[in-house]
Order: sequence, then C-alpha cells, then structure tokens
Amino acid sequence: MGTVYLLHFERKLKHAQHYIGYTDYLAKRLKRHQAKQGSKFVAAMLNNGISFLLARTWEEVDYSFERKLKSRRNAKHLCPICRKEKENKENGYNK
Repeated sequence: MGTVYLLHFERKLKHAQHYIGYTDYLAKRLKRHQAKQGSKFVAAMLNNGISFLLARTWEEVDYSFERKLKSRRNAKHLCPICRKEKENKENGYNK
C-alpha cells in the first residue's frame, strides 16, 4: 500500500493544471519531481517556470486507485485549491 497524490500547478500549460501520481515514499517522490526526474509532464511544467503545490493525498491505497482517479479525467474536481478558487469566484471574491 502506498500514497496517491495530487499536484496542483500555479497555472495551466495548454489544458493541464494537475498531476496525479502514486508512490510508496511521498517525500522522496516530491524531491524527484522538483529535480525534474521521473514524470515528463511535471518536468515540462517546471521547465516552463510553472511551480506546483501538493494539493491532496490519499494514503494506504494501491496503484489501482491512482489508475481509477486518472481514468476519470477530472482532477480539478478533486483539487481543494481549485474548489476554493471556484467558491471565491462564485462569491465575488478574488483569489
């Protein structure tokens, strides 16, 4: 069992603003992302000057849970940062 995590990028690159991944060692995996190792998508975002935040985690899950979340293609609906931004916009507040 491991951890599925959701990265939220500060802005979109084309259509994408999120990354969902699976790991057994979250802190180590996040360091690899920062070093532009592993995920080509995350490396491309960082190469374009787009930073990320760890937005959400699901602990004690298996790899199939990550696949299930990715297959839904709705990461922004799972992202608490995006939900807060949407709520603020609906209430007439800026970020």
